[in-house]
Amino acid sequence: MQVVKPVDVADMLRIELDALNTGYRVYCSPIRPDLAPGDVVITALGGNGASASTHVYDVSIGCYATSDVFAEAMADDIAGAIASLPLRDTSTQFNTADIAVSYEDNDPRAPQLARRSFRASVIVPGAKLTF
Repeated sequence: MQVVKPVDVADMLRIELDALNTGYRVYCSPIRPDLAPGDVVITALGGNGASASTHVYDVSIGCYATSDVFAEAMADDIAGAIASLPLRDTSTQFNTADIAVSYEDNDPRAPQLARRSFRASVIVPGAKLTF
């Protein structure tokens, strides 16, 4: 039986989305003070072991834009990119990605921007523990 330790899934997703050249500025929470249209914020919500060698993680994705229409288009782009990760030869080797429908989720810290959010569950290999 292989034992694994948790990984930073938000940073893993950030790295993979940056590698796909989505055209958006992708970073992990907390929210940056220079939040701007085209920003994508990834927040890890939690996770647990799926097996002796993999973990399931839930993340929240927030997409910021000048209008709800653009924010929804961004959310669709990012959701498609995340859903395609199991089909790509990525460094992380995502096994599956389950994406929920995005919803309007305006951020009171950035009232000038529209935000669409969605939840994703991803299954990734855990990092091997060394003893």
